[in-house]
Amino acid sequence: MQKLDADRLDLEIGRWPIPHCRVAGQGRSVDGKTLRGAHHAGKTAPLLLSAILHQEGVVVAQRAGGEKTNEIPELLHRLAPLAREGAVVTGDALHAQKETARYLLEVQKADYLFTVKDNPPTLKQDMADLHWEAFPPSAGNLR
Repeated sequence: MQKLDADRLDLEIGRWPIPHCRVAGQGRSVDGKTLRGAHHAGKTAPLLLSAILHQEGVVVAQRAGGEKTNEIPELLHRLAPLAREGAVVTGDALHAQKETARYLLEVQKADYLFTVKDNPPTLKQDMADLHWEAFPPSAGNLR
């Protein structure tokens, strides 16, 4: 088992549920977890970034991040193999990045919902300046 390519195995196992689950247009969540205590002396704890189908609660993509990376660049690798058009991708505040939003909207034709905190510092003010009353939820697709 140690000779297996872990990323390839995760990819193949993640693909298996797709024909058995309704994937098109479904929500998916992306989240990373650092596996504390799962490392050797002198090395950082491994990071796993996963994509999960909301309805089924099934992990359909997972990738270990490198020692010198974080969730942000790994997100695009995790979403790339999945059918996403019309889907809603959710993520924590770490993923509230311009490039991630641009990738999801323009390349993948998906929508997104990210938590917003004080990082980057101007994002909350930029959102407050949008005058949300002009964008009622019943307005339909606002892209």
